Amino acid sequence: MACGGRASAPPPVTVPSRAATAGDALLPYVPVGAAVLIELDLARLRANPTVGALARGLIDGDGAAARGAVAPAALVGADAAVLATYAPGQPDARTITVVRGGQRPQAAVALAADVWALADEGATADLLAAARAGGVTADRALMAMRAAVMPAGADGAAIRLTARLDGPARRELGALFDEPRPPAAVAAWLDVADDLAAVVWVDAAAAATVEGWRDRLAAALPVRAIGVAPAIAAGRVEARGAGAVATIVIGPGRLARAVARWQARLTP
Repeated sequence: MACGGRASAPPPVTVPSRAATAGDALLPYVPVGAAVLIELDLARLRANPTVGALARGLIDGDGAAARGAVAPAALVGADAAVLATYAPGQPDARTITVVRGGQRPQAAVALAADVWALADEGATADLLAAARAGGVTADRALMAMRAAVMPAGADGAAIRLTARLDGPARRELGALFDEPRPPAAVAAWLDVADDLAAVVWVDAAAAATVEGWRDRLAAALPVRAIGVAPAIAAGRVEARGAGAVATIVIGPGRLARAVARWQARLTP
């Protein structure tokens, strides 16, 4: 900086242009400060010809897959949801869930005609303030990371993940996965048509490190049991900026067989 001059302002963050996905309409209701965003297009998953029946079982408890239902009861019948986690790995960790559609629970905060949220007591003011100020979309760096991992030609997403983790969150993540150097930032995009495609970006990780994580996933027993290990092991990993990107595609035939195996495991 020249003597007597002023420090220049940081350049504006450019958010890549991408097709809107289900979470875009809900992010303005999510208070700023989220460390982890998980966006779910529940209607898109239910409507998919290959995974729809399985998704309806896991989300709504319908059909043969009902035994494996994993979604919270509040998401039954919902069209889309965003789960936002704050201060993960710390004593005051909390999650706010913003939902479109379904049946609004009595304890939920109404945000719009068909949008509501479940949050810890005391978060109502934050939710209402977020709705007036654009919410987490004001965090341009987080939005840029979220957008960059989505392929430019993609027309939607079934699942999106964006995470920016501080020290306590990284320690918790490392302990959970027995990983000594957990990443500080991760973004992922996943969609299902007749095949399944996923792109995962990991900050400050060498391609060889991400390849090792990919191989650990492929070797996991549940992955091998449904027959998708070869597709995951074949996933392409390449360096991108200061990190690395993994791209995995599960073809139509393998995906259909995997869904059938999963449903068979859930059938009494």
